[in-house]
Amino acid sequence: MDLTFNQAAKGVNKEFTVNITDTCERCDGKGNEPGTKVQHCHYCGGSGMETINTGPFVMRSTCRRCGGRGTIITTPCVVCRGTGQAKQKKKVVIPVPAGVEDGQTVRMPVGKREIFITFRVQKSPVFRRDGADIHSDLFISIAQAILGGTARAQGLYETINVTIPPGIQTDQKIRMSGKGIPRINSYGYGDHYIHVKIRVPKRLTSRQHSLMLSYAEDETDVEGTVNGVTNTSTGKRSTGN
Repeated sequence: MDLTFNQAAKGVNKEFTVNITDTCERCDGKGNEPGTKVQHCHYCGGSGMETINTGPFVMRSTCRRCGGRGTIITTPCVVCRGTGQAKQKKKVVIPVPAGVEDGQTVRMPVGKREIFITFRVQKSPVFRRDGADIHSDLFISIAQAILGGTARAQGLYETINVTIPPGIQTDQKIRMSGKGIPRINSYGYGDHYIHVKIRVPKRLTSRQHSLMLSYAEDETDVEGTVNGVTNTSTGKRSTGN
């Protein structure tokens, strides 16, 4: 059964059509055509068992004439041909448990039979899964990374307001406790880990460029050079522009 990432994470009741061999609906499993009668098996006296003499031993076994039913079907059901079982399509509602994983198989009764269902979970364009934990990326600006602030991130259940601490680094993780997937064989929920990605602009306005040059002139931990900056932590630097 195919599931989306969210269906597997949150759980869903999904309608599914299965082909099974089950009790014939036309004859209700009796084997004879509705409206007809069956004959009493005279071979076993209606008991469904016959006595077999094998020399000094006497054995009781299933009647070979009636197959243990005790009756003889003279007019077999046109659907199941007297077997009482027929192939049929059934629509069933599968209660997919929250937290099911890709490749997981569950057993479910359908009529008098049992079927095994294997789930195939699609990849999410937003989330990555690690057990009950989920991971996603959050892109923030340089100003947010330096000064801190807030940002909105897509959560599994709702939009999350994320507090960004000043000086956060790229690939640093922010943990949202209990915002992950239900633990299928335990209690509680996993966590949502948000991986911070600092978006560096490819183009700057003139004002932004001037401000960045001023900022670069005050940096003291630069390794190498910065285009357009003449001052360094060790003294003067010739400009590259």
